[in-house]
Amino acid sequence: MVPEFFFKHALNATKRIVFNYFVRDAGLATVQLVLGKVLLLFGVIFGAAKWYTSMQTGIPATAGTVVLAALPIIVGSQLLIAFLGNDVKNVPTKPLQNQNSD
Repeated sequence: MVPEFFFKHALNATKRIVFNYFVRDAGLATVQLVLGKVLLLFGVIFGAAKWYTSMQTGIPATAGTVVLAALPIIVGSQLLIAFLGNDVKNVPTKPLQNQNSD
C-alpha cells in the first residue's frame, strides 16, 4: 500500500502545483519554483561533473569552480524554500460554492 499511496500522492501534488501555479495563476511563486529548480539542477550537475573531473585527473578544483557550483545550489535552495513558504501561505479565502441554508 505504501508505494501505491506514495505514487498517487505525488501525482496529486504535481497536478495541484501545475494547476495552481502555471495554469490558473502565474506569479512570484511560479518564478521562484522554476528558477529555483533550474539553479539547483545546474549547480548539482556542474558540481558533480567538475568533482568527477577533479577525481579523475587528481588536480584539485579551484575556489572559483567550487563557488560556481555552490552558489546556484544555495540560491536555488533558498528560492525553493521561498516557494514552499508561499505555497503554505496560499489559503483560499472565498469558497468555490455558496452554501445557502434555504
